[in-house]
Amino acid sequence: MYIAYFDEVKAMPQHGRNHYLVGGLAVPMERIGTLERAVTELSNEVFGTTDLTVDTEFHASYCYFGKGNFKGRPPAERIEIIARLARLIGEADGVKRVYAAIQRQKLYNEEQAAEFAFAHFVERMELAIPRAEPCILIGDLDDEQATNMVKDFSRFRQRGTPWAYGIELQSVVDSVHFCRSHHSRLLQLADIYMFIVSGRYGGRTGWMKEALGKALEGIDLYAHRYKEWPK
Repeated sequence: MYIAYFDEVKAMPQHGRNHYLVGGLAVPMERIGTLERAVTELSNEVFGTTDLTVDTEFHASYCYFGKGNFKGRPPAERIEIIARLARLIGEADGVKRVYAAIQRQKLYNEEQAAEFAFAHFVERMELAIPRAEPCILIGDLDDEQATNMVKDFSRFRQRGTPWAYGIELQSVVDSVHFCRSHHSRLLQLADIYMFIVSGRYGGRTGWMKEALGKALEGIDLYAHRYKEWPK
């Protein structure tokens, strides 16, 4: 059985990113404890505690930009933290990396970007999971999108993904569940992964981006399944 932890990254046209992304990590049940312990150990090293709170959350954008609980930490230290978390993702046996990126400005109705991104993500997650292995989705709670995702997923379960060549969902089961990211180390890893993925779609420039890119060299973060649409 797999648990898929996912997050969304909204488009920010004002900063040069026109894609709306949904993606994350599908983790085999037997690997969850190992990954949790690894992130918790890093939390104890960085924050001096293993408690799960807002103050001990590995929030990628806060870490990268030196905000929130990372305010005042040197850039090199913050980059190293992201790289260490990325290494955990890249070296985790059996973990599937999946995302969908929707280019808003090419849609007839840009407001549908979130709906399309989630649908393509669910479809690609279904394709990434080995047949006969069930998978449950857990997302970072966003009150704006949670209700829509639950409704959409229910429809996908009944009728398949909403395309002419859509697929039936057999592995991805139940409903969509949500949790605050500071309560889940695995959601924090999904946040780190999607922050790195979103960097490929614009929005960040300069020496900090170059430094992070260098720190990530040699780490396998290639997506097992992904979708970019429209082309």
